[in-house]
Amino acid sequence: MRPVKTQSGKGKRPTIRDVASRAGVSHQTVSRVINSHGYVHKETRERVLNAIKDLDFVPNGVARSLTANRTHTVGVVTTDISDQFFGQFVAGAEAEARRHGFYLVIGSVEDDAPADEYAYLQLMLQRRVEGLIIARPMLRPDSQQIVAALAPRLPIVLVASELKSPALDSVDVDNERGGHDATKYLLEQGHQSIATIVGPSGWPSAQARLKGYRDALGAGRIAFAKSLVRHANGWGLESGEAAMENLLAEGVQFTALFAQSDLLALGAVTALRRRGLRVPDDVSVVGYDDIAVAQYLNPPLTTMRQPMREVGAAAIQLVLHKIHSDERPTGPPSKHLLAAKLIVRDSVRGPAVDHGPSEPAADVRAGPRSRRAQGVDGGPSGRR
Repeated sequence: MRPVKTQSGKGKRPTIRDVASRAGVSHQTVSRVINSHGYVHKETRERVLNAIKDLDFVPNGVARSLTANRTHTVGVVTTDISDQFFGQFVAGAEAEARRHGFYLVIGSVEDDAPADEYAYLQLMLQRRVEGLIIARPMLRPDSQQIVAALAPRLPIVLVASELKSPALDSVDVDNERGGHDATKYLLEQGHQSIATIVGPSGWPSAQARLKGYRDALGAGRIAFAKSLVRHANGWGLESGEAAMENLLAEGVQFTALFAQSDLLALGAVTALRRRGLRVPDDVSVVGYDDIAVAQYLNPPLTTMRQPMREVGAAAIQLVLHKIHSDERPTGPPSKHLLAAKLIVRDSVRGPAVDHGPSEPAADVRAGPRSRRAQGVDGGPSGRR
């Protein structure tokens, strides 16, 4: 930007009054030209536009938005975007918002700083966002209060959350169907003893995937067994490894595993390898997410692919519809579910040996140590 000389000789950003002086008009006339508001004679408009070009003047977007009561911004309060799930969601939302001339103000709440959630909600109000997307599985009580107060007057859309309000529509992956399809695929390959590692109990997605798992077993006339279920305290590698170690230590009999995230699956495979068990020869494994490295693992991981960029785009479309609509929400909130897709790779095959109840638990825990274990590489974060 070309500096404007002041009496002291120092440069400064050109103002609307500098443009007016250069064009020989009032600053009100410059404002009308910038905002395309009101009549301005053609020759006068050209003088103003030339002055803007000569000075490299950039209008103050904040001031203009305050005048027009428009900011063309949508706020997003989300769980830590270093997590692949939420990172992809934000990427899809940002691209769709930009396509419609809107921009995102993003507040990423890290696991060890949950109090930031309320602070980010306050920040969104200060920035005068026109809509708000909340991508948090749970909200703190103080945050719930502010959201409830905002809902009647600010367009709000939820992602992967279960808050209840007539004004809060939501977008999510159909996790119940995803859990069902993952389990059904293992059943179709001949597995009847299918263990599962469930994500953190407070996450709606974890409960939905568990329900899908149970429903698929029921449809296959397989009795649900609590002994085959382990609840992880996180979505990552360590949680998956610990859950599998617990299954093996208790001598639980199974030929397949459905893990509710790819990282849980990889952690579980690490524990299996440590016991000399091979994937998929001894235990078949299905994950959930389809993180970037899943196809490059050894063996490549069969998993449920989450369409997170599409979730982000759908959330923006919904909030923009609310922004541009004069209608006030009535009736129950709408829930838009996108399907997860089964991606078949090499970590699943039919059970070679049925580890039935009559087989000694010690044999399953120790595993065939004399056989070569297949390697599994690590990968970046990707949960929920």
